[in-house]
Amino acid sequence: NTVGVLIIGSDSQIGSALNEYLIKNNIATTGTTRRKEKTNKNTLYLDLENLNYDLFNVKYDSVVICAATTNIAQCEKEPNKHKIINVTNTIKLIEKLAGNGSFIVYLSSNAVFNGEKAFYKHNDTTCPVTTYGKFKNEVEDYLTENLKKNSCILRLTKVITQNTSFIERWVNGAAANLNIRTYANRLLSPINIEYVVDALESLITQKIFGIYHLGGSIEISYADYAK
Repeated sequence: NTVGVLIIGSDSQIGSALNEYLIKNNIATTGTTRRKEKTNKNTLYLDLENLNYDLFNVKYDSVVICAATTNIAQCEKEPNKHKIINVTNTIKLIEKLAGNGSFIVYLSSNAVFNGEKAFYKHNDTTCPVTTYGKFKNEVEDYLTENLKKNSCILRLTKVITQNTSFIERWVNGAAANLNIRTYANRLLSPINIEYVVDALESLITQKIFGIYHLGGSIEISYADYAK
């Protein structure tokens, strides 16, 4: 007997928006957090750095993996620590949940490519240059080799929410009349969180396996985006 959806990392930017969206659409949802003070009857404690399997006696219909270290600089600085979180224990968790019969939805990133061209296709060969991108690529490879029919991968470009940290910095800086420093030589393809949760709901409910890309329709520099 399966119950609803499990969101690993339901207090992340995407996880919390998805959690809200699914509840609104009457889909039974359980989340996980590594912040003990945020646990409640619908939010269970899970720390990917020190994995504990107590949660998984229940079989969830679908599981969305939103938890990871997403800070690229942190992954470069402490690769061993973040590999345990982003690769080793993520794969152990996926194995356990898929072993229970859950369909796995894995959030990946355009960082699995080197960024030398715009708008990669889903079947382009991956070529990550950052440690973060290499971690994402490793989990993708695991899924395509071992769980092809029982998982899907959603690669995202820069997801924009009300809490996106660089936008918060810009807004606060503008309010305080500070100079806002941006990159003219770094590009982003911004996509609104609403599109992301909508796509995730389709993948969760229809269980469509494969690799999917979801990104903004344009690619612009951070400087132009700030303007």
